[in-house]
Amino acid sequence: MNDMELAQLLISEELISQENLDKAQEEIKKLRRPLVKVVVEMGLVNRHKLYEAIARKLGFNFVKLDVVKAPEEMIERMPESLATETQSVPFRLEQGVLHVAMVDPGDIFSIDQIKMQTGLHVEPYLASPEDIEEARIKVYKRRPQDEKLMTDYAQVAVSSATAKSAQEGASIIKLVDLIISQAVRDRASDIHIEPEQEILRIRFRIDGILHEIPPPPKDWEGAIISRIKVLAGMDIAESRIPQDGHFQSKIDDKIIDFRVSTIPTIYGENVVIRLLDTASVMIGLEKLGFSTQDMLKRYEELISRPYGIILSTGPTGSGKTTTLYSALMRINTIDRNIITIEDPVEYRLGLIRQIQVNVKAGITFANGLRAILRQDPDVIMVGEIRDLETAVIAIQAALTGHLVFSTLHTNDAPSAVTRLVNMGVESFLISASLIGVMAQRLVRVICEHCKESYEPTKAVLEKWGLSHKKNIRLYRGKGCDYCKGTGYRGRTGLFELMVVDDEIREMIIAGASTVQLRKKSQAKGMKLLSEDGLSKVLQGITTLEEVARVCEEHLDLRSTSEEILVGPAIPSPPASTLSQQPVKVDESQIAAYEKRIANWLSNRK
Repeated sequence: MNDMELAQLLISEELISQENLDKAQEEIKKLRRPLVKVVVEMGLVNRHKLYEAIARKLGFNFVKLDVVKAPEEMIERMPESLATETQSVPFRLEQGVLHVAMVDPGDIFSIDQIKMQTGLHVEPYLASPEDIEEARIKVYKRRPQDEKLMTDYAQVAVSSATAKSAQEGASIIKLVDLIISQAVRDRASDIHIEPEQEILRIRFRIDGILHEIPPPPKDWEGAIISRIKVLAGMDIAESRIPQDGHFQSKIDDKIIDFRVSTIPTIYGENVVIRLLDTASVMIGLEKLGFSTQDMLKRYEELISRPYGIILSTGPTGSGKTTTLYSALMRINTIDRNIITIEDPVEYRLGLIRQIQVNVKAGITFANGLRAILRQDPDVIMVGEIRDLETAVIAIQAALTGHLVFSTLHTNDAPSAVTRLVNMGVESFLISASLIGVMAQRLVRVICEHCKESYEPTKAVLEKWGLSHKKNIRLYRGKGCDYCKGTGYRGRTGLFELMVVDDEIREMIIAGASTVQLRKKSQAKGMKLLSEDGLSKVLQGITTLEEVARVCEEHLDLRSTSEEILVGPAIPSPPASTLSQQPVKVDESQIAAYEKRIANWLSNRK
């Protein structure tokens, strides 16, 4: 079904209004993505209702893959390689009939292929690609390719009498491939490879929290790091200075960009790999997590103004760049010239000129911003205001009729004014140019598949100022296969939006403190980060522990449920005594490591 036919179906089935359909079609022009993906990602249409309507229109059965039972016979008949090749997943086997969910149930070739290899009659159903991928992970909990790679690890270890021979083993390539592909499947944002005295620790950052995976033998450290540096185009002979690099790979039909950073430590080179899914750029401000339509409307009004500075503030990893990208995509039209300068450029955006900071070539934020002003821009995004020079140029750009977006590292929205003053910017310049500040944090979302309600204790209600409310029930995740036992899946934003009006401008010129600006903004309707977090707790989106983890006002709650915050710990292997010489890995060590990996892969599902 092409985009035109789908648009007609959406309107005829009353799944979308003409206004929202027009919005989606504008996004298609910018992102060059199919309508079926855009309307779901923008939150305009429920995914299951959409595919149910498509199935009705095309004359197929529809299945919602909530609960999938996977008897051993079904998995043996239809291995994962066949499911992947045919873009399908089996979900029921009864009376010699294999019920299969497919991306395209009209694909006769794929259906015949399944019939021939399984020897069963096939009943095809339509399901969304996202549901099929999630169900496939549940059905094939232990991936055959992972088992093969674990065998390869054993082969590496057998030939690994010295570190040098390990580096020469071709299976090290497969080892790195497994680490990377597993991180992608776990939705990790970063991979940390951390050498310590007696261990090579590997951790994935998933939904903002670091989770450790079983470490490979210390002997393999040099080979693993060298392989990553080769992929990223780094100098493998240089380990005394920090290096940066990048590479791209296709994993599970996704094009992923990997940004690699190394730094020397006392025990070896520390490596951090940032994973960037080029197909998952957030589209639509609606998906960021604004708790009310009023806050969303106020932010949309700010980004629609012709000139001024809009700042996003928060610590590293709080989603500032995502907010700026989403804002740019909202105002990204053919009649606007939008230019950005970033360090680094994380996502490639259509219709937008993006510049990468390159200090060696003389392109800094300040120099790049000066050059941008000669390119006739309407909108400018500066990745970060780090110094007085950049701040002054950005302010001058705003005062001369440009809309400027940038970020600062402050704890809340009102503190952005104080930060600019401390940089040396004059108060009257801040007052004249600043039109809004958005502070934000990211919290994990409760897993919908294992969500349960509970009654909070009186002490917790008093601590959060909720003791006056009656019959409050909160929510938490028990932990399941879908969320890998953590009780959380995905993240959403907490926001604190300060709109600079005439009264606040006068206070800035008068040198008002952060506390005074905060109180005045609250009186004008600004929600604090903790207040926004509390509203999401009461809506059942996240937990009190998550809000306490990221909001300074309630950090003392963090100790009440540390296990919920980080999920079940994976014990580290016992420390071993390593000499300065390369250690030979014997067969008992090989078997122990392979068993530990196998147990980890099966238990975490």
